[in-house]
Amino acid sequence: MTLYAKDPDSTVDYSFDWAAWLTADETITATSWTISPSDSGAPNLGAQTAAGTVQGIFLSGGVAGNRYRLTCHIETDAGRTGERSLTLRIMER
Repeated sequence: MTLYAKDPDSTVDYSFDWAAWLTADETITATSWTISPSDSGAPNLGAQTAAGTVQGIFLSGGVAGNRYRLTCHIETDAGRTGERSLTLRIMER
């Protein structure tokens, strides 16, 4: 799992490209995002973005010194589901 640093005062977009995972002519029909732990200091999930096979989300906030897991869950028109995660370390930059 990839580790990313995020400043608590920044608003940053994170994304996953599902192109290599999708089969020919398969499309993403639904996307949801979670952050854990989802305590009161967790980064805020903002606007979602989508561009073809790339699904993204904007994050703001977070408490310096904490780590969080950001997870993207997708569903496709072929009835498949996928999930990818990354780890965020909140730190003053």
